[in-house]
Amino acid sequence: MKTGWVLLLGVLVWHLSCETGTAKPNAVRAGSAIVCAPGSNERISLRSTDRLPEASGAVRVECRGGTTEIEVQADSMKPASLFGGDYNTYVLWVVPPRGAAENLGEIALDGDRGTLRASTAFSAFAVLITAEPHYLVTTPSAFVVLKNKSESDAPEVHYSVLEGVYNFERSTLAHSKEAKGKVHTDVRQAFTAVRLAQRAGAPQLAAEEFVQADQALNETIHLWRQHADRNGFAAQARKTVRLAVAAQRLAMDRGVQGTQIGQEGSGGGNDETGRRDQRGRLY
Repeated sequence: MKTGWVLLLGVLVWHLSCETGTAKPNAVRAGSAIVCAPGSNERISLRSTDRLPEASGAVRVECRGGTTEIEVQADSMKPASLFGGDYNTYVLWVVPPRGAAENLGEIALDGDRGTLRASTAFSAFAVLITAEPHYLVTTPSAFVVLKNKSESDAPEVHYSVLEGVYNFERSTLAHSKEAKGKVHTDVRQAFTAVRLAQRAGAPQLAAEEFVQADQALNETIHLWRQHADRNGFAAQARKTVRLAVAAQRLAMDRGVQGTQIGQEGSGGGNDETGRRDQRGRLY
């Protein structure tokens, strides 16, 4: 237990010591859509980016009854936490030709491989896999690691990615090692979600909601330290993320409203506004 606690403390220190950036307007990227005809069932290759050049993958799409079933397999992956800073896990997105990207879920790694089955109401969309702070993000980060290949005759897709919002230590995992066994990031995601809410000004702008998220994080850390059943503290960690995201969104909404009436808003920037002691509490 002592060794595990030391490792978690190392994670917290790592988060707090990372360089921060300046938030920028969302960047717009372009790609091409996969078009799924009714009754079709096809397999499309995914290509890697410079973020994770060794990676490969494929997506199988099947359209039936107005729903598109999607099965993604990603290979030669490396833990997203190796990017450092706020990054912890991978998320699968579909992006329609018109409209916002849809988060289809977290891709957890088992060694260097990750799989996910999901569905969407879209029949034409681009596919992205991005590194993210936690599973409940609503906009893709700039750290795209896999995407479907572009086709000249396919509908063009434009999508926004967050830039200058998340901290990181390295921009590519080209020379990093793959993981052995399952990669668990539940506690890291919970801590990061609360940290992002804090950076968005939640302690001041959504105080009640932030206290709930912070208490949930303390319980997550407590269960982790007590070597509780993994399903139990993983569920608590995901609850923490949900509460932290709610606090962050409320704080950002109130910050915008405050700016509109001439008050100082939170801005959702990257400056650290607090630290945690060895018991995981903010001060």
